[in-house]
Amino acid sequence: MKLKWAFASASVMNAEWDEEFALWKKYKWKAVELWFDKIKACMDKGRTCAELGQQMHDAGIRPIGVAPAVVWTHSEGHDPRHEREELIERMDVSVALGAPSLTLVVLGKRGHDLSMEYQRLSDKLRGVAEMAKARGLLLNLEFLGGLPVNGTMGSCIDLVEKINHPSLGMLIDLCHYYTSASHVEELARLPKKKLFLVHVDDAQRRPMEVLGCEHRCFPGDGRIDVPGLLGEIRKRTKYNGYFSLELYDKDVWAMDPKEVFKRTAESIKKIEKKMK
Repeated sequence: MKLKWAFASASVMNAEWDEEFALWKKYKWKAVELWFDKIKACMDKGRTCAELGQQMHDAGIRPIGVAPAVVWTHSEGHDPRHEREELIERMDVSVALGAPSLTLVVLGKRGHDLSMEYQRLSDKLRGVAEMAKARGLLLNLEFLGGLPVNGTMGSCIDLVEKINHPSLGMLIDLCHYYTSASHVEELARLPKKKLFLVHVDDAQRRPMEVLGCEHRCFPGDGRIDVPGLLGEIRKRTKYNGYFSLELYDKDVWAMDPKEVFKRTAESIKKIEKKMK
């Protein structure tokens, strides 16, 4: 089964823009998920988002999104002005690059009253979604396995349901799903068309007692039945969007970027061969 694939720039974190761009072309990637810090590094050298966007356009490469942007929990006590400025910058960069979405994560500690923490987070996310809507941008809310707030798929679905905003949907990362208290049956509660993006990766073959979301590997090399899980996600959500191959892992980052691109291509072939 052929899927719509994108290459996530976070998979080759140590590769700068021009090196990675050359590899997108060499390996015939037509869709990419961009990493904000790499774009910012180009901007710091005097390059503009318009130039980078045109470079991708001329090569027939579509930016499907930018990652990440951060919303902080109320209990973390993060400077709200700085938080807002960073969110605006990353939204505006996404729009200037021609990317339709921005991935959003929730960081920070939680207070003793978890329900109040989620209420305040919901109110904040609703405001952020309004900022995105004004820019014609979608927000991919990603749950990060093991975090104290929005650390499971169920909590993320609760937020998406409660906020009920057209610009906000959920991002599922397979490793975050697998290493957290998340269950595929919960997808029945996700409103229609509210799955905005899927990150494809695998979990290393470690004992489950020590396995964390930072232990990722190439799809097919780990513990997850990647084709089976992708099939379940598609069946339960009718999702037909992009599958972004993201290997956010220090061991992968230490590899030669050419080898990462080669192995991701091999992984995709294996996945599609096993999917019905």
